[in-house]
Amino acid sequence: MPRAIFALASLLVLASTGCVTRKKEPLGGNWYIVWERSQIPESGGTHPHLYRKGLPFGRRIEENTWRYRYLGDDCVLYEARNPERGQLMAACGDRTPVVIAERMDDSLRGNVGDGGISGDPIAINGKLLTVREIKLRAQRGRRRPPA
Repeated sequence: MPRAIFALASLLVLASTGCVTRKKEPLGGNWYIVWERSQIPESGGTHPHLYRKGLPFGRRIEENTWRYRYLGDDCVLYEARNPERGQLMAACGDRTPVVIAERMDDSLRGNVGDGGISGDPIAINGKLLTVREIKLRAQRGRRRPPA
């Protein structure tokens, strides 16, 4: 009986992963976005997730990362767009992401990629922050343990 349960559970896992297509979008350094698209319309469509390269597989850092920008020096700036969040975050290397702004109050919401967070300095909620300042904040984050 346990073998039958295991076989059924394995089959369900394989069937559900077969319903999702993934496409990698390199950002720079060890950062990339994985666009996941469900073949089942009721499951929510397409979602971009922020990943960091690692061995043997990459590590998901954030879900629903609709706005993002590679800053150079293995640093990335992104908006965490989960339903209960909306912070602008930055991360460098293997350090824990830091909050740059609690929320984004701008008219460019919904843009994908560099939309709305381009340039140097970057306008964040009416204030200008240079890329250098953002990277310095992100480099102060704690080191994450290896995956």
